[in-house]
Amino acid sequence: LCTQALEISAMAENALRGLLEKAGVGLTMANKWTDPTMQLIGSIALGVPLVVILHILIAVYVGILYVPALPAAMYAYYQLAWLATPAASTEEFLEFKDLLLKKKWGQRKIPMHILVEEFLADNIAFRKDVLQTLEQDRDKFIDWRPNWSLFVFLLQQALPQTSSSFKNIKATTKEIAEHYDRGNDFFASFLGPMMIYTSAFFHGTDQSLEEAQENKLNMLCEKVHLKKGDRFLDIGCGWGTLVRHAASKFGAKATGVTLSKEGAAWCRQKNKEEKLSEEQCKILNCDYREIDPQLRFDAISAVEMAEHVGLANFQLFLGNVSQMLKDDGLFFMQVAGLRKGSNWQDVQWGLFMSKYIFPGADASTPLYWYTKQMEMAGFEVHSVENIGRHYSHTLKAWYNNFLSNKGSLDASKYPPHLQRLWEIFLAWSVVAAGQGSATCYQIVGHKNRYDFPRDVFCSKEMAEKRQKML
Repeated sequence: LCTQALEISAMAENALRGLLEKAGVGLTMANKWTDPTMQLIGSIALGVPLVVILHILIAVYVGILYVPALPAAMYAYYQLAWLATPAASTEEFLEFKDLLLKKKWGQRKIPMHILVEEFLADNIAFRKDVLQTLEQDRDKFIDWRPNWSLFVFLLQQALPQTSSSFKNIKATTKEIAEHYDRGNDFFASFLGPMMIYTSAFFHGTDQSLEEAQENKLNMLCEKVHLKKGDRFLDIGCGWGTLVRHAASKFGAKATGVTLSKEGAAWCRQKNKEEKLSEEQCKILNCDYREIDPQLRFDAISAVEMAEHVGLANFQLFLGNVSQMLKDDGLFFMQVAGLRKGSNWQDVQWGLFMSKYIFPGADASTPLYWYTKQMEMAGFEVHSVENIGRHYSHTLKAWYNNFLSNKGSLDASKYPPHLQRLWEIFLAWSVVAAGQGSATCYQIVGHKNRYDFPRDVFCSKEMAEKRQKML
């Protein structure tokens, strides 16, 4: 009995953590109690208990046979009132392959997540290019209110088997494997030969994706003042392009850490091809919590990896970084961010990403939360740069690559459903990053110590390097 009680208690605690993790993201995004994320939190926190209480009251005071009347009334309200969207010429933009869908939405705005679901099911097709349609015409035929399946997704965060918010090593390993171990050929179809799954940095929008990624690699190494012989750690190294660049171009002794088995194998093969020894470029296939805490590094980076840590574990993650960083070292953190005071369009994109693309990447927040976490962990924030518009151009290049190459993908490994998902993911993300619904921050910090050599930021050499980075 005691064992069962402990198991039930642990399950309840995990359920609460799952809900609080998602609620925590919503709280960071809100400015007012009436903001969309607060409405979602309120509808779940108050609405679910209220519905349960009403069912009990009806059963006790009216009769158990009348209990089904409440869900029937709720369903009628949802269909007839909640989904009563404004009139629109939706058929001008979408081809309906299902007659019932055509009858319901052909002359009315369609809720975005219903559009996504039916597009993935191949019941709807875009008449023109997906990106072009979303960029130019989305407000003419899309309604941004949430639908029932989104509420169900949020409620599922209370269940261990369906939640994306449990952050032990086993759960994180599974989360990373499900996304990043799909197949290197799939990612190559849109990332291109450099295999970098993070935002590039453009020196002019006429540059190629490869040129912009080269800019980003150089800029990152410059921002952490990397020099020959420095020990450099990249946590969440993906396909290892950054650590190979740091080793071959800057002479660093680089270590990359990835949870992806396919990514680690790719990294090691590339090291052999580029004749980089293990001393020059080492790849570890493990969780950030499993890195030897006795190791010390002159510079550490986490490029769009920290979002997967989760809100509850963020201080643990930063504490590990601080422990491994030398007292005069620099930490570079590039993280995806969300708009503070988000409207329904912003929230819809964030929930789409959480549901379909990066389950568990819950630490995507507005900027203030990241800087607060850095300072709480004992870091001094030296600089912050918003590269959201650069991300939009990066995503557009990925989108164009994917359209050019998806025909050569093995349909038995990557079925049409997945290909449609990636098409709308990349297209919608171009729009979201371009208009500021989502963004990306480069944050550089160091330990907040009296004896940190801050004059390094005032040197002529650093001024010249900053000019090169602009």
